[in-house]
Amino acid sequence: MEHQKKVILIALFVVIFVLLVSLSSWYVQLIIESGTVCSCAIPLPILLPIIASVGLLIGTLIYSMYSPGIERKPIDRKSLLMFFEETEQRIMDTILSNRGEVSQARIVKLTGLPKVKVFRSLEKLKMKGIIEKESKGKTNTIRLTENVAKLFQ
Repeated sequence: MEHQKKVILIALFVVIFVLLVSLSSWYVQLIIESGTVCSCAIPLPILLPIIASVGLLIGTLIYSMYSPGIERKPIDRKSLLMFFEETEQRIMDTILSNRGEVSQARIVKLTGLPKVKVFRSLEKLKMKGIIEKESKGKTNTIRLTENVAKLFQ
């Protein structure tokens, strides 16, 4: 449906442009035939640049409607993880492997790191705005922030 709207809009622009060119050609022909070239309402040297500008405008609009949008590619996990310290890399890899959300206790279990080391690294990641912590009973749920999660979609 969206494609049909674009085609109709482009056709409308083309029809309007052709109409403008036809009317201006007719106007110029009438002025020349009447012999009053100097007394026309729109000076002839200005008329052609106006027509050319309208043509460029229509061409630009058509191009922008049919040009493909920018394709956003997900960031390679390895490329991102190389910016973190070794402990943070292991933690981030665990979070990413669990679809961006995992309990703190599960991170400790999966990484084999001491609880204190995981806690400190998570606090650093939280301060950097990479993760969010949500307290659930005796453990915390760790999830990527919305902006970081979008990078991996």
